[in-house]
Amino acid sequence: MKKLTIAIVLCLVVFAMIAMPALAAAQKVALVACPINYPAGSEQPPGGGFVVFNNSAGPNNLEVTVSLKGVEPGVTYDVYLFVDGAWYDGALAGTITTNVQGNANFHMNGLLEPGEHTLAIDIVYTDTGADIYETPDIHSGGGAVMTFK
Repeated sequence: MKKLTIAIVLCLVVFAMIAMPALAAAQKVALVACPINYPAGSEQPPGGGFVVFNNSAGPNNLEVTVSLKGVEPGVTYDVYLFVDGAWYDGALAGTITTNVQGNANFHMNGLLEPGEHTLAIDIVYTDTGADIYETPDIHSGGGAVMTFK
């Protein structure tokens, strides 16, 4: 009887794992200097950072973590999130202010419709609105592609 109970429990666990929708793998994307404001060969802004796009909290839950490292200290930036849109279609996700070392972290969660989505981030000076850091290929509508089920 004990073996039968263990077998049933194992079958239920395997069935639950198969029935559970697959989650997209997290993607870590470097932040680069905006090529429009900082073209190749020009003086680049200090530091940089990265973005992690994830959905570990559930099948349709988008988690975004932005990390700035060694950028200008004591500055407030606007963080724009782009989902399936051109670079001018971003939505203000929030603000991030760097500490005295020029480091800062920003985190947000939101729900997305099931399907494949292209995700990108743009970091903008709050006072001037000038783009400074962004995920690569944002101006051509590119970004991290993730499938949400």
